[in-house]
Amino acid sequence: MRNFILKNRKLLLFAAFLFWIYFRGIGDHGLIDPVEGINASIALHMSAGNNYFVPKIGASLASGCTMGTWWLMAAALKIFGWSEFAVRFWSALSGLGMILASALSARRYPSENSRKSWLASSVCASMILCFTVSQISSSHAIYSCLTAMAMAGIIKSKQNKKFLIMSHVSITLAFITHGASGLFLPFLAVIIYSVLCEDWDLMRDFFTWPGGIVITILFSGLYFLLLMLINPHIIFYMICRGHNYTLGGIQGIIFFVLMSLTPFHGFVIQAAYEVLHDSNTEHYPAKKSPELFMLIWAVIFGGAAIISGNILAMSAMIPALSAILGRRLDYWFNEKFSSIRYSTMMNFLILIILLYAVVPVTVKYFPAVRGSLMSLIPYEILMGLFIFANWYYTRTKQIKKWIRNVSGAALLCLMPLAGVFNLTAENYSMRETGLKLREIIKGNETVLQYGVNYPSVYFYTLRNSNIIEAELTPGIEEKKFRTDASSINAYWNRNERVFLLMPVDKRTSLSVKKNIFHILEAEGLLLLSNK
Repeated sequence: MRNFILKNRKLLLFAAFLFWIYFRGIGDHGLIDPVEGINASIALHMSAGNNYFVPKIGASLASGCTMGTWWLMAAALKIFGWSEFAVRFWSALSGLGMILASALSARRYPSENSRKSWLASSVCASMILCFTVSQISSSHAIYSCLTAMAMAGIIKSKQNKKFLIMSHVSITLAFITHGASGLFLPFLAVIIYSVLCEDWDLMRDFFTWPGGIVITILFSGLYFLLLMLINPHIIFYMICRGHNYTLGGIQGIIFFVLMSLTPFHGFVIQAAYEVLHDSNTEHYPAKKSPELFMLIWAVIFGGAAIISGNILAMSAMIPALSAILGRRLDYWFNEKFSSIRYSTMMNFLILIILLYAVVPVTVKYFPAVRGSLMSLIPYEILMGLFIFANWYYTRTKQIKKWIRNVSGAALLCLMPLAGVFNLTAENYSMRETGLKLREIIKGNETVLQYGVNYPSVYFYTLRNSNIIEAELTPGIEEKKFRTDASSINAYWNRNERVFLLMPVDKRTSLSVKKNIFHILEAEGLLLLSNK
């Protein structure tokens, strides 16, 4: 054991640092509604009620294609207990899995230089989108991790066909945890790559290798059959659907893509350009290269996420882009340092515009971002350090220091981002109010939400809540109650105790005439009671 630790001390230290970065603080802030509130509440209902095939939030039926993700969260709640850490555990672990998949994809054969894997894993770990999806309770990090493992297995199957087992197992699990895109998009990537590059061996091996096909058909078919027998209603939500975008939505997509690739925009653009250029030349043996396969992988998964409107699913392209960049950086250091210069200059311009021009405008017009200012300022300072280190070590051609210090600076930039989630949760979480409700609610007492709809109420109280005068949350079959004064008074005049959760700024619109007891005011919410 001692010899193993000494031999792999750098790898173990790097893994420990990533584990700390990705798990640090995932249980320190409340659930951010509606996304986290929906997933956590469904998982808690499964965990408490032992009904694993009919997702519900209390008495309200829920819909979605992420059954496997809810099962994992329910299992984590049983293991770790009722906490935000439990429902975010699998997302954080999957973030580390995405990093591992990028390292495996970058190093196709064991005989290749391991520097490719180090660079790919550093790039993937420091990408904002990879970190973001790993910090929220949803299926996106799990989906991205599993599909990346599937693609890594396909790439490494050139070395050993047994890696196709890993691919098919990962594809099957991606289907169970995220839906149809986890099953069909990897197949589509293999077909498109094989047709474009005439690499028929890869497609033949992938679709005809007995072990993999049996695993995929058997377990995917069994899962689908169980849903058909127990909850056929959920099958509808497995179908990939398009999303209609407005002009503002398109602008938001462009901004989201730019932020997702931070802080390696210029490098990713240069790497993608060279892969496309080199694949069209006779001198480069990459007509059937893993880099071209990774680029197709990234385009298909990123494009599918945009078309479906499931933007966070774009995280599935991050391991692919990271693996490409890891391989290209290794090549540039040895053969083509001029590409480093071009990438550094392009990256400098994009980051300066994005961080010091676009972000301040975003802060001005979006209150949620404005609330995270105390973490965004340190982040921008650390990004300035990254930009300077990138420029300095490129100018002086200090390759070893570039690899160590620039990638290290990129990882340090992640540290303030945990604070962004904490501060955002203050505006979009009802943790303090929910815990207070959990403490005082008893028996048949009723919880009303007036002018708000927080799915996480069920997670914090394990009680149903009736929604009055608020928009319903998509995917939850809730009954909308009457919006006039009698709706609240009908509950308020009951003999049992009633709790009312409402925004502070709607206090003047409350029409209840008697027995108003102030319980708590926190996180922009007001908690009242009739007794």
